[in-house]
Amino acid sequence: MEATDAAARRLTAVAEHLATGVAPNDGFFAKNFGPAGGRMYFTDENARRIDAARTALHDWRRRGLLADDTFYILLAAVLEGADRVANTAGVYAAYIKQWQPNALRPLAIVAEPPIGTIARCVAHQADAAQVAETLGPIDMLYVDPPYNTRQYAGYYHVPELIARGWFDDDVKLRGKTGLIADEEQRSAWCSRRDAPDALRGLLAATGACHVLVSYNTEGVIGDKSLRSILADVAVDGRVKRFTRRYKRYRADSDREGRRYKGDEVRELLYYARLR
Repeated sequence: MEATDAAARRLTAVAEHLATGVAPNDGFFAKNFGPAGGRMYFTDENARRIDAARTALHDWRRRGLLADDTFYILLAAVLEGADRVANTAGVYAAYIKQWQPNALRPLAIVAEPPIGTIARCVAHQADAAQVAETLGPIDMLYVDPPYNTRQYAGYYHVPELIARGWFDDDVKLRGKTGLIADEEQRSAWCSRRDAPDALRGLLAATGACHVLVSYNTEGVIGDKSLRSILADVAVDGRVKRFTRRYKRYRADSDREGRRYKGDEVRELLYYARLR
């Protein structure tokens, strides 16, 4: 979908309407993720506006007023707008017990029009190995998997719920943070035992000529093991590794029971030729 200037202006106008023109809604989201529901992920006002915007998107799509492309652009804008005013330390495993300055700002929804391109771009939502097998021969496989033991469902359940919606299923929340059922979303990539086999399975499934794997020095697959897995499938048995140092992201300060390993981490990029 290539956005013309007129289409971009319409997207901007609709996004602004979602943020301020749709009447705030005391629906499912507002009743569960604001103070009215006993959780401080968002102020009551922002939770009600997120609820209203997401409900409006669902209704407009159901009535055929939005094409899929437009729906997903606006949904992404709602997700990003919600994240900017979330009262968290970066992930949603917990909310902060006092309001942060960003959380007190009003919800803003800004749509980013897509960039026009000659190439056809397709996004897939499925198991990576299944997608790789379906795609057949390709030039490059870029793998950027989870590298630590934090399961997505437990750390990003709030944006996951905004993305999925709560309109067609009986959504059950549990615990102090309002977790959703995650049995089907637990990733092998977050397991020290299962991650190596997940990588092997993906490499066996792909028809790519080249592979790049983005990882981290604190990853659940150690450097020696990761090199060995890639070397086993490389046509010449060779693996190149590129490294770059970064300042460690800290969501909070060191405290009893929580100590960071250092002030720096190294991002790793592995390359192998498969065919």
